[in-house]
Amino acid sequence: MGWGMRHRLTSFDVQAETYDQRVGLSERDCEAIVRVVLALTEAKPGDLLLEVGAGTGMLGTWLARPPLRYVGLDFSRRMLAMFQRRLMAKPDTLLLQADGNAPWPLAASIVRVIFGARALHWLDPAHVVRESIRVAHPDGAVCIVGRVQRQADSVPAMLQRELQRVLRQYGFHGREGIQHQRELLAAYGDHGATVLDPVVVLRWTVTRTPWQSIEDWQSKPGLGGVDPSPGVKHEILHYLCGWAEATCGDLHQAARFEEAYVLQAVRLSPMG
Repeated sequence: MGWGMRHRLTSFDVQAETYDQRVGLSERDCEAIVRVVLALTEAKPGDLLLEVGAGTGMLGTWLARPPLRYVGLDFSRRMLAMFQRRLMAKPDTLLLQADGNAPWPLAASIVRVIFGARALHWLDPAHVVRESIRVAHPDGAVCIVGRVQRQADSVPAMLQRELQRVLRQYGFHGREGIQHQRELLAAYGDHGATVLDPVVVLRWTVTRTPWQSIEDWQSKPGLGGVDPSPGVKHEILHYLCGWAEATCGDLHQAARFEEAYVLQAVRLSPMG
């Protein structure tokens, strides 16, 4: 793994204490998401569920409840420590520090459900598919990706598209979450998996200013999934301030838009 990727991943140690406050969902929403995940998997008691990018356990705490056995992987030791504090004693729960872009520390042919949210955009799609197939139970498995989907004309979505355009001008090749998901689904399909229709679990309304999006990028390492130098990052964010002001009229003008939590499932065929 290159320094840039390792730097971004270890930066989640720094963000661990505030991560849930910044990107968290309510307990009620998390429970609703997990109910749909389990319905999509048709998992049976005792089946093993693997979460890649378990983080602080926002969803994993619910996924780790009976009747399933649970393994959560995350690169950040601090994130996993927070997850562990949320857990009560559960003999069928295992948390492992691991790099999702390296071989997953599980035996072959044992996993019935693979779940990932907010972390898979850091990982190589071909690697995710190879490891999914390796660990999948011979009778078949279901892989589910969860992500927040924004309106295409919302302020954050427009800023994200402009950011990616500018990064390409600087010679970087960042990747948006939706682009990564398309690549991942295509890679699964190339290996004979069945891509199911997406399921919208939740919808809500958000009020946000352009400045809040730019401020978020300022506070986190890297930019748009790549690692420009501090000087280049400053130049790009300065440009985006001007672009947002020209496009929206005011960096601090709040706009309302809809977000949704969407689950995308892929069914891996049983091994013949």
